[in-house]
Amino acid sequence: MNDMDYYQEKRRQHLEDGFCVIENVLPPELLQEMRELTNRLIDAVPESDNEKQRATGSLIPVGRNPAFAKLATLQPALDAYRRMGFDDVRFTSGYVISKPPHSPPLFWHFDWMGWAHPRSYETEPVQTFFMYYLVDTNRSNGCLRVIPGSHLRDHPLHDQLEDAHTPAVVRAENLEMAEFATQPDEVDVPVKAGDLVIGDSRLLHAAHANSTD
Repeated sequence: MNDMDYYQEKRRQHLEDGFCVIENVLPPELLQEMRELTNRLIDAVPESDNEKQRATGSLIPVGRNPAFAKLATLQPALDAYRRMGFDDVRFTSGYVISKPPHSPPLFWHFDWMGWAHPRSYETEPVQTFFMYYLVDTNRSNGCLRVIPGSHLRDHPLHDQLEDAHTPAVVRAENLEMAEFATQPDEVDVPVKAGDLVIGDSRLLHAAHANSTD
């Protein structure tokens, strides 16, 4: 597959499924720098905060360290998105998210808050998330799981989900809630360190538990 076909396929996945994976985006030296920086930040999070965010894991704003500007302006990622046909790119916010060993799954949710606007129901994405992965991530250690097409189509979960950030949900007090349930049409998104997941903010997504040490 040549470059043009590759990015056309990524565009199709992004528009139809709501997400795609761009492999090996982070240069090795930046990957190592981000690992060291995020490890320091995660180690400094008080245990009380971890307990409040058991389902989410760490949720550290990237604005706390200017080094994260390297990710917000990472040229290979921006070039990939432009080659997919999207060139109106603006940064809004970002977080360092890490699931500790033996932590529960992340609840089902979407990141888009503008459902009252007609633009929310068009095929083109209105807001996009970039997830940079610093370690190999699979089902065992908490990889992303998504419901393809849920950014454009109604799904039973839309009627079942409560407020995604209530204390009971973020602390994973009841894993029998719909927010944590396995869905018949969900798919896992395993990735390698240095990969980038691009997703539509309207997409229903969650993450598996980290069952590793």
